[in-house]
Amino acid sequence: MTQTSAVRLRGITKSFGSNLVVEPLDLEIGRNEFFSILGPSGCGKTTLMRMITGFETPTAGSVELDGKTVDRVPTRQRDLNMLFQSYALFPHLSVYENVAFELRVRKTAKAELDRRVREALALVRLEDFPQRKPSELSGGQRQRVALARAVVGRPAVVLLDEPLGALDQKLRKEMQFELKRMQREVGITFIYVTHDQEEALTMSDRIAVMSKGRVLQVAGPTEIYDAPNSRFVASFIGSCNLIDAVMSSADTVEVAGLGPVPATVTGGFATGTQVVVAVRPERMTLTDRPTEGSFAGVISERVFLGDEWTYHVKTGGTELTVRVPSGETSAALATLPEGGQVWVSWPTAAGRVLPADDTTSPSLIGSPA
Repeated sequence: MTQTSAVRLRGITKSFGSNLVVEPLDLEIGRNEFFSILGPSGCGKTTLMRMITGFETPTAGSVELDGKTVDRVPTRQRDLNMLFQSYALFPHLSVYENVAFELRVRKTAKAELDRRVREALALVRLEDFPQRKPSELSGGQRQRVALARAVVGRPAVVLLDEPLGALDQKLRKEMQFELKRMQREVGITFIYVTHDQEEALTMSDRIAVMSKGRVLQVAGPTEIYDAPNSRFVASFIGSCNLIDAVMSSADTVEVAGLGPVPATVTGGFATGTQVVVAVRPERMTLTDRPTEGSFAGVISERVFLGDEWTYHVKTGGTELTVRVPSGETSAALATLPEGGQVWVSWPTAAGRVLPADDTTSPSLIGSPA
């Protein structure tokens, strides 16, 4: 085990009766890393988090924190803390006393307690509100109090389970950047559990994408987005065109009605194998006249979203989604009606050939860089 690991899961799995909710998994999370576990509801991400905290006992495998096996160590004795969507602040206590609560339980010396509480409040930018009650704070401020309480004891790991879910969209975006800033400043490993891909992409150093109890990919945000390793990851992270295709040779892929299409082949697919070509909508080019390597189609629908136009284009029996920044849309393209003819193209590097069936994608062991 490397010296940079805060959490190591070895062959961990969880079943409830005959229901396997987390498949066997090895995973390593680095010290001071912002690591997100991302997936839809019911994929097993919260169960995985609960095994790290000790709220659930693994059916098999072991959990290590800072190099020590903690399978038989109760939650309260593990060097970690938790932050949930429900902040669970004590309504009758002030902001200061809410943050100080854990330190008082530990019988921390008064001067040390005061110094650490004030440092935690400064970290979350609430140093001017120590005597306010939770009812006198906004939702975002209450979230900050809960975060200050989670880090004031200086645990090695803080686990955050959908902590921004109760906030409105504008405040959630603001708090994404605030959480990342705080994590960097405090120097604690954050394990963030979410179904929100934007949160994961915005804040994470690395992301584990889960589906149906399996971790399909562990990588940094740009790799997860630009180089997904499975159909599920490509479709779950952002918008993606998934074009059914077949390998006509070891390095050539064909789509019915279109013929050979540009794509990067990274796996060893045999000739005749059914695959999908994943292409992000913003990587495509849409024009009102033919260009080299383009495919003719017609506009089935277009939507103006302020900063971009989204076009749905039918071509060769396939419907593609293409995004064009509004400032780059040509006058001729902008005035084309639904049913108007257009041409779609994309570079070879933008198309990624993936298995048609996610069950062929390997489970990965994630190690810090």
